[in-house]
Order: sequence, then structure tokens, then C-alpha cells
Amino acid sequence: MPDINTEEYLDIPGTIRIFDEAGHVVQTDHVNLHPMPSEDPEDPLNWSKTRKWIFLSCVIWYQFVVNLQAAVLYAIYTPLIEEKGLSLDQLNAGTGYLYLFIGIAAIFTQPLALGYGKRPIYIISTFACALLNIWTVYIPNNSQWIGSRLLLGFFLSPAYTLIQVSIVDVFFVHERSLPMSIYALAIYAGGCMGPVLSGQVYDAIGWKPIIWLSTGLTVITGFILLFFLEESSYIRRSKVKAAVHVVDEVERSTESGIHNHLAQIEEGENQDEGQKNIKMDTVEAGVYDVTLNNDNRSGQKFPLNTPWHGIRFWKFAKPHPQARAIIVKTVFQCLMAFRLPAVIWSGIVLGSFQAFYNFVSALASGILAEEPYNMSSSAVGLTFLSSLIAAIPVAFFGGPLADWYGLRCAKRNHGISEAEHKLHLWIICVILTPIGLLMMGLGPYYQAHWIVFVLGCGIINFVGTFGTLLAINYIFDCFHEIHPNDPDSPSSAAQDAAPYLLTSILICMIFSFALGYAITPWCFEWGLKNFGISSAIIFTFIEASAVIMLIWGKKMRRSGENYYRKVVNW
Repeated sequence: MPDINTEEYLDIPGTIRIFDEAGHVVQTDHVNLHPMPSEDPEDPLNWSKTRKWIFLSCVIWYQFVVNLQAAVLYAIYTPLIEEKGLSLDQLNAGTGYLYLFIGIAAIFTQPLALGYGKRPIYIISTFACALLNIWTVYIPNNSQWIGSRLLLGFFLSPAYTLIQVSIVDVFFVHERSLPMSIYALAIYAGGCMGPVLSGQVYDAIGWKPIIWLSTGLTVITGFILLFFLEESSYIRRSKVKAAVHVVDEVERSTESGIHNHLAQIEEGENQDEGQKNIKMDTVEAGVYDVTLNNDNRSGQKFPLNTPWHGIRFWKFAKPHPQARAIIVKTVFQCLMAFRLPAVIWSGIVLGSFQAFYNFVSALASGILAEEPYNMSSSAVGLTFLSSLIAAIPVAFFGGPLADWYGLRCAKRNHGISEAEHKLHLWIICVILTPIGLLMMGLGPYYQAHWIVFVLGCGIINFVGTFGTLLAINYIFDCFHEIHPNDPDSPSSAAQDAAPYLLTSILICMIFSFALGYAITPWCFEWGLKNFGISSAIIFTFIEASAVIMLIWGKKMRRSGENYYRKVVNW
């Protein structure tokens, strides 16, 4: 093993020192705010907690409602087939087109949001989804069904890629865990509650009122965003890197210690210009959060806490001065990231987890509404609660579990954390994947109690949620710390779009689109027994591919770093 104290060993994206040889933390986000806010009261990082949570409530509600609207049809496929003359195969293919265009559209909607403002993208997306939902009532044939799904996927794309970036705009690193957990839960809550509610409404008053009710809810959401959602894009002329500063007990207990601590920052040889210009009176005025921590005890926080004062809703957009360059560079970076093995792998496994959700939505009506179960649409809808319940513990405990395990591995690795450490938990996905898929296929084939199928749906949704968390964390760990040389360039703003994530989402949605054509013949024509066995083998093999990253992941990170730096500096 090479010398773990050498700069060469640590100078690899995703490889960082967390503990010293004695097991003490040497890296923490509890000392300085990260990212460092500006002195502008309207900087989103300086917003008060109330103002930040109003913003978060808006984007999370948007996420929930548009996902709910997209999923309301899953429990009423049978009446749609009877009313519109569409086959189950055609309905599932339309769903595949929807997910394909979510991935393709993200390459364009994400840079548009960075260039011209996130608020207009959210509002346009919401009202467009409402209009496209109305189209469902009047669709006469398969061609228009496919067309409506394509357009819906395009305008639905911000719900899959833009919200993570919006949360980063507003919350500091140490504040993001809970917002991200709520976001993860909202994705599955909307997708699962849609069929639950639509099944109840259909049994009571028919399928068309489902469309009108979900459209009305989406329109109301659009007006909520118009009047309450603020623009979170903000131009920081100089991006300050977070640094680690250890302060002793004497400094922590006295006011002079704060001034001494900041003086050390100003004198540091490796601090960038923005860090050196921090003024004492700025701290005294309460602009920055100075938390002095050497034993897990936090000091006082002094943010600006700019309160929410309402928004000028008529100011629709907030264009960036370099908007066109940002759009071009974001698209370029996303496409060039296809050369990175970690991005390709994460896109494939994310696609497999999207396939799990597609299996649930495609099979539920086709199995539970037929012999021997003969469930009503409302009962079929209620079975989606299994998937929702399975996602809740992952949303709130999956992240802390992964973080705890990553720290444990770092302690055993002489204080060094590797991006692949958390992937050891992937064994959970490998074990549970075949169990869930076999229950979904063999349960109905042998006419077992319906709970077998429903529990199988819950298990694979648990796998999908947890695996998605690990895969996205992995690519962020690999590439998120790589920034362009010029922090004020369009390339820097483009990197804020997390182009490696956009590439993975595109691969994921292409995978889901291709599967859309195979689901119906695979499940119903080839037979549920064959489906259960073959899907268990195929997807277990895909999940087991994590071994490749565990063995050669660091080598790939090392070899791909120079290439990715060239991409982000283009």
C-alpha cells in the first residue's frame, strides 16, 4: 500500500482524508459555511430559515403534484383500454416514451434554468403538464397517446434533475440532508399516491373526473409557484472553497478566539482571494456562520437571516449575463461525460431501478384486476401503498446509514475515505432483487395470495430507492469536487448543473424506454413464471456489476480525472 500521507495518494477525486491516524476528525463542515455566502442580503444562502423552507415547500410540492399527475393513470389502465381501444402494450410503450423524453429534455431544460432562471422553468413546466393532462381525455388513437407522453416527459423533466440543484442553491452543506430526504420521499409519494387516489375516484365517479381533478390540482400548484416561489439562481463572482480550521479550547471559549481564528484564515498561504478578504466587521455584523468545533460541540451561528418579504411575481425571469454560453457548455459537458465509466455504470443501474418502478405500474392492473384476484380499480390503487411504505425508511435512514458506514470504512482505512466504500452496502440490493422479482412473477403464476405480489413490489421498490441513493452519491463523490480553473466562467456555472448526473439520467431513461417495449410480452405473453425467473437472473447480474466498481473504481477515477478536467474547462 502506498504512503497514505502523500499528496499523490490523496490527490484523486473521491479519495479524501477524514480521520488522522489517532482516529480524530480532521475534516468537517461545522467550522465554516460551505459554500461561503456573499454579503448580499438577497443571496439565497443568507435567507432566513422560514424563507428557505417556503422555497423548499414550493419545489417539493411541485415534485409531488407533477409526479402524482403522471401516475394517476396506472390504476385505471383497464377502463382506458376499454374506452380508447388502446392495448396494454401500447399504454406501456407510451410510458416508455415518457421516460425517454424526461432524460432527453433534461439536457435542455437544465441549462435553460441555469441561463434564464429556475423559477420560469418550474412555472412553465407546471402549467404545461396541466394542459397535456387534459389532452388525455380527448386522445382518439395510439399516435396521439404517444405524442402526449413525449410532450409530458419533456415538461416533466425538471422534477427529476432541477430540484437537487435548487436545494443546493439555498441550503448549506450541513443543512441539506433533511431537504434531500424529503425530496426523495416526494418522488415516490407522488408516484404511489397517484394510483391510490385515482382508483378511489374511478370506483366512485368514473375515470374522466380523475383527469379533471388532477389537472385542477396542477393548475393550483402553478399559481402557488407564481406567487410564492422565489428565484434561487444567484451569481457569485468568486467561489470560496470551504476550508478546515481546528480551533483549540481557549479560542473557542473567548470572543478574541474568533478574531484570532479569522486572522489565521487571512494569513493562510493556500486560501483563495475571496477567503482572504473576509472582514472582521462582517463577522461582527453577523453575515457569516462561524461555528468553532473541535469536539463535536457547535458554537453560535450568525447568519444574515434575510426574511421573506413576498415576491414580485411579474418579474418572471432572471437571465444570467452569460446565458447562451452556459447552455452550450452544459449540453457539451453532459454529452462528453459518456466517456466516464462511473457515469455509464450509474446510468445503467439507475435504469434498472426505474425498470422496477415500471414493473409495478405495468403489472399491477394486468395481474390484480384479472383472475384469480379480480380486484377493483380502487383496490389495485391501494396496493401501491406497499411501494410508498417501502420508500419511507430509505428516505429518512438510508443516507445516515450510508454516511455511518462510510466513516466506519474510513477509520479502518487509516482515516482515508474512498468513494467506493459506501458501495459495500450494495450487497443489500443484490440479495433483495431476486427475492422481490420472484415474488412478483411466481406468486401470481402459482395463484398465491395477492399479498405475495404486493410484498414483492414493496421489496423491489425498497431496492430501487436505496440503490438510487447509493448510485447518485457515488457519482457525486467521484466528480462533484472537480471545478473549472476560472470560477467566474460559463463553464463553472455549467458544472453547477452536475452534467455527470444529467448523463446518468439520460442513460437511465433510455434504458427505461427500451424496456417499455418489452414489458408486456415479457410479462404476459412469455408467462409470469418465465418472467419471474429471467428478470431475477438479469437484474441480479446488473446489480452485481457493482463488483467492477469496488475492484477497479479508484483506478477509473484516477484515469478519468484529467479527461473530465478538460471537459469542464472547455
